[in-house]
Amino acid sequence: MHDVRSPELEPAVGPTPVMPSRHYLNETHGAMSWFFTRDHKRIALLYLYAVSAFFLVGGIFAMLVRLELATPRGDLMTPETSAAMPNRPPST
Repeated sequence: MHDVRSPELEPAVGPTPVMPSRHYLNETHGAMSWFFTRDHKRIALLYLYAVSAFFLVGGIFAMLVRLELATPRGDLMTPETSAAMPNRPPST
């Protein structure tokens, strides 16, 4: 038997891709360049970070409320702290 190779199955050989020295992550430096950008890739990253941060804060608040309700006395938080929790109905 002989080995038959077709050209379309040969691996592509060419120059290796090189990362450009300036791209969307380092076009301009500083926080202001990130907050006032119009680049959709930077906006997507900012959105991802904001959603993750708010999800984390909401989870921490939810755990505090659950810990408060875990005992009959509810002595984890003071009434002032409990009233300051966001989205908690006022106690009567």
